Amino acid sequence: MKKIKVGTRKSPLAMKQTELVIKQMIELQPELEVEIVGISTQGDRDQVSHLAEIGGKGIFVKEVEKQLLEGKIDLAVHSLKDMPAILPDELTLAAYPKRANPYDCIVYNQEPDYEGKLRLGTSSIRRGKQLKQLFPNLEIEPVRGKIETRIEKIKTQNLDAVVLACAGLERMGYLEGLTIREFSPEECIPAVAQGILGIECRRDDQELLELLSHLNHAETELAAKTERHFLALMNGNCEIPIGGLALKTAEGWAFSAFLASDLEDEGRTVRLTGPDPLALANEAFERLK
Repeated sequence: MKKIKVGTRKSPLAMKQTELVIKQMIELQPELEVEIVGISTQGDRDQVSHLAEIGGKGIFVKEVEKQLLEGKIDLAVHSLKDMPAILPDELTLAAYPKRANPYDCIVYNQEPDYEGKLRLGTSSIRRGKQLKQLFPNLEIEPVRGKIETRIEKIKTQNLDAVVLACAGLERMGYLEGLTIREFSPEECIPAVAQGILGIECRRDDQELLELLSHLNHAETELAAKTERHFLALMNGNCEIPIGGLALKTAEGWAFSAFLASDLEDEGRTVRLTGPDPLALANEAFERLK
């Protein structure tokens, strides 16, 4: 294997994540030549519509997967939280690199008055529903776009803060220059597979599968499969407010899950511990379905 094409979205974060994966690949195989192929997805092109209106989960990956299926690229690097629970039959997730910080946070210029009126920017219904339980006078303003655009909207939309994933800020190297408040899973259960990269390739590409297997982090893989199993049980390809987080502990595993049955439902949470994370995901499903 001398040269491969790696597909990804064109956003700065997607490109950065892809560069991190390529760096690991070249460390394993120094003679490897890699070309990054930036792909514009429907979710990137439409920065106005609510995600549920233009296809929900998957709008950031379908066009990338199409090029992978057509052989125009050899592998794709995704934010795993953007991927539907079910993949095309011909494709597989070849590796799960070590997870970054999975939690949500708010970014602000001046610390908000959490007891007073609070204007937070987010287009995530999951985030909005959980944070409304934390802050009594919360007002949600929809914001979409790349990290930099969302942070700029604190000023342009007169917001107190915007809600972002810690992982993206961490990978972009922004944490040191920003003021944030990180939410624990007791405050806000993150999206399924938040902070995890999904490296996708064709199922029959054995040479590439072998190379990518060396990038895999076993604990991250089990957490990802647990959370995505819960997503699949909940029919999580639909745009429903859902969150799930599997964490390895000294005693075994902890699994936290959030689900709102519809847009009007405030949502419910469960927090479980035990030795088998997949069993915890099954139990969470039974409690929340």
